[in-house]
Amino acid sequence: MKALLVNPYIHDVSAYDFWLKPVGLLYIAKALRASGFDVKLLDLLDRNLPGNNAHDGAYGTGKFHSEIIGNLKKYDIPRYMKRYGAPLYIFDQINFDPDVILVTSMMTYWYGGVFETIKLLKKRFNVPVILGGNYATLLPEHARKSGADFVIAGDGIPKIYDVLEEIMGKKMPRSVGIDWFEKITPDYSLYEKLNAAVVHTTYGCPFRCTYCVAWQKGFKSRSIDSVIEEIEALKKLGIKDLAFYDDAILVDKMRFKEILKALPSDIRYHLPNGIHAMYVDEELASLMMKKNFKTIRIGYETGNPYLQKKTGGKVTNVVFKRAVEILRSVGFTDKEVGAYLMIGLQGQTFESALEDVEYVMNLGIKPFLNEYTLIPGSVDWNAAISNGEVPKDVDPFILKGALIHYWWSGSMGIKRIEEIKMKIQKFYQNV
Repeated sequence: MKALLVNPYIHDVSAYDFWLKPVGLLYIAKALRASGFDVKLLDLLDRNLPGNNAHDGAYGTGKFHSEIIGNLKKYDIPRYMKRYGAPLYIFDQINFDPDVILVTSMMTYWYGGVFETIKLLKKRFNVPVILGGNYATLLPEHARKSGADFVIAGDGIPKIYDVLEEIMGKKMPRSVGIDWFEKITPDYSLYEKLNAAVVHTTYGCPFRCTYCVAWQKGFKSRSIDSVIEEIEALKKLGIKDLAFYDDAILVDKMRFKEILKALPSDIRYHLPNGIHAMYVDEELASLMMKKNFKTIRIGYETGNPYLQKKTGGKVTNVVFKRAVEILRSVGFTDKEVGAYLMIGLQGQTFESALEDVEYVMNLGIKPFLNEYTLIPGSVDWNAAISNGEVPKDVDPFILKGALIHYWWSGSMGIKRIEEIKMKIQKFYQNV
């Protein structure tokens, strides 16, 4: 059989390529090829596709091609909806006749891009479409409105085998089982050109932050050998930048140090997902400096002790300050190190958020604002639904951080958030 694997468009008010890759889809590709499938990848977010590179940023990041496709007047939000990804004519250039199409999904608020992509695929091909990924897992009932013939909720390649066997009407050879995460690696060879890649050394998260759902996957680690083998293979494919997208990469600190020691030194490395400050020590920081780490983000979220404890208790001000001081002591500056600050948390005041920003800058690193997003399935989401703050049938799109603060009573409001953004912007313009 022939399988077309598709990473869909993004529908959003803003989007940027911070080394985005459909890693789950690439794992599936490897498994299917091992089972005898002819596989082709259509990554609509690949900025190496014709017409999809609006602008190159630092270290392999950049802007996607985008087109305005509507406005948000019905929500009384003064923003434009855009489609991010390759121009539509890319569908006319697909030289492949699949027997089945597998579409992945990421953020729940990006579902519009999933819907449009499936519609375009259905118009081009008369074959079954299977939808999986984060959105399909967190909102399976909503995802069934997408037009897909099958929706797979949850992780695991065995579920995909089950659906494919239902489509084929016969058993198929299964190359991996429930331990697929350790047995195979993502198949990046499907890209014609590859500048950057994403690697996961762990899966899931042991922390239970109230605003997040990563912990619901459990937590497990890959072997050090399999991680290094994957990175060496990516180096042969010509990558210049590699982003570790683990949710909790430092939980087993000694293991990660062994990985660091074995890393090739001629690749630029990035930690964009927010490392845990409590695990940073001098040896770890020195190894990251030696191995050419160019992006390090620390999860700080808020300096308010009450909110720190309420949302999960994974960081304190003392622990955060110590981590920053250690990183700076080995030579990292605000060019490499930044802190994620969550803004718009329920109970957070404008004054306390501004104090957090100033505190981070005074420590000599850069603040990066994460506008609070209400993620379906999280503890915060369940509480908001139970308390009647958010209707059960709310459009997942307007739960995104850039939009929810226009209307959600639990937030400090979009005007205050924009004011803090402007203060940060003016500070760095004057530096």
